[in-house]
Amino acid sequence: MKKIIMLLLWFCVFESMAQHTKPRVIVLTDGEVDDQSSMVRFLLYANDFDVEAIIETNSVFQRLGHSKEGWLKKQLDAYEKDYPNLIKHDPNYPTALSLREKCFIGDEDSSHIVVNHFASKRLAGMKPQINPDQWADTDGSDRIVAILLKNDPRPVYIQAWGGGNTAAKAFAKLKKLYPSQYAKAIAKVVMYNIWYQDGAGSYIETFHPDATMLISYHFSGTWDYGSQSKTKQFVTDKLHNGKGNLCKLYPQKDISEGDSPSFLYTIPNGLRSYENPTFGGWGGLFCKVNGFKNIYRDTDKGNYARWIEYANNDFEARLKWCETDLYAQANHKPIVNIKNGLNLTVKSGETVVLEAEYSDPDPLDIDGLWESYKAVFEQQGIDRVKFAPIAEKNWKKCEPYWWQFEEAGTYKGFIQLSKTDEAQLTFIAPKVDKPCTIHLILEVTDRAIPRLTSFNRVIITVVPK
Repeated sequence: MKKIIMLLLWFCVFESMAQHTKPRVIVLTDGEVDDQSSMVRFLLYANDFDVEAIIETNSVFQRLGHSKEGWLKKQLDAYEKDYPNLIKHDPNYPTALSLREKCFIGDEDSSHIVVNHFASKRLAGMKPQINPDQWADTDGSDRIVAILLKNDPRPVYIQAWGGGNTAAKAFAKLKKLYPSQYAKAIAKVVMYNIWYQDGAGSYIETFHPDATMLISYHFSGTWDYGSQSKTKQFVTDKLHNGKGNLCKLYPQKDISEGDSPSFLYTIPNGLRSYENPTFGGWGGLFCKVNGFKNIYRDTDKGNYARWIEYANNDFEARLKWCETDLYAQANHKPIVNIKNGLNLTVKSGETVVLEAEYSDPDPLDIDGLWESYKAVFEQQGIDRVKFAPIAEKNWKKCEPYWWQFEEAGTYKGFIQLSKTDEAQLTFIAPKVDKPCTIHLILEVTDRAIPRLTSFNRVIITVVPK
């Protein structure tokens, strides 16, 4: 009995630790049609987040907001229908009830919108033009205050899909009514802004400089309207004609989710992008804006586009999870681990050996391989039955690949990577005059359809010899 009790205690500790590794997120959405598309994807990643709040707001484009239309309620109702299947693939999905309890209305007052500067032209450093002290509290702003005052040291990732005025009001209230707790609370804030879609950005920069602000410009051209126009067939087949419930509420004809980068940034997919804006990942790569303590802007479109196929394949797999309660009938990402750890310090000239282990929780996808290579094998007179043993013998379930994410490191230059076997990587630490970082990515892709990739990022700090 004593042993059983100890095992139960360890299980509870493990579950608690797992929960606390999830990023804490707050969504601010103005309910625009592409927000509704993004929300479909977001809900299918709710298992990966500690969702603190979903707050409906307005923006310079949607000045009255859309909370009265009930679009979010409809999506949560559909999510509830898919939930029994989703938890068969990951038991960490929150219930629809728990998500509903975290839905609030924020600032939808059109008089609080600054309209004399178009959102795409707003840059860091503009003169503040709002004063939230004069505004009434909202349920949304009060919720943000309560979240930031929690005795929880983890960062709070606020995603401004629309305007940020609700957050601006919350920060103003924190500073005024909770002066002794303000510094600790505001330092937790990492706010990812899809443009500055109201006056909140410049206000927060000026009056709350300890909040980290990320400004995304290049979501436009990669994730917004028309950027993924070749995905029309995907949306028709996998969403509108899919067998799940949530997918059918996707309102557009192609992948058009201008707000998705804000939560793609925080997905714990092994790239560790949310640890630091300069690391880069599915939500883009950011650089510090000169003259500011905590303001970052994205670098280019390429650091969004390079990840789109990975993200959409992962999305497709989760859509399949909605359809089936049988784990074996859907694909799941490989499991990856770096034995050395994810942060290493080495000296110049040192030979570094990284050892990885990886596995696929699914059996080899014979049907998927047959669909991919059917034409080639049929020309050789090989049918589906004869193909199966050939595939079992010649195809591994996962393909590992190591590469250097040069833009993310402070060491500028590429190092020579040598693979002694599929699980092991060797390189010689370069000569440096001061400590520099090198970011190495291990990506492991499975053979199923859609092909899913898991990542691990190892950050090596090289110090002079």
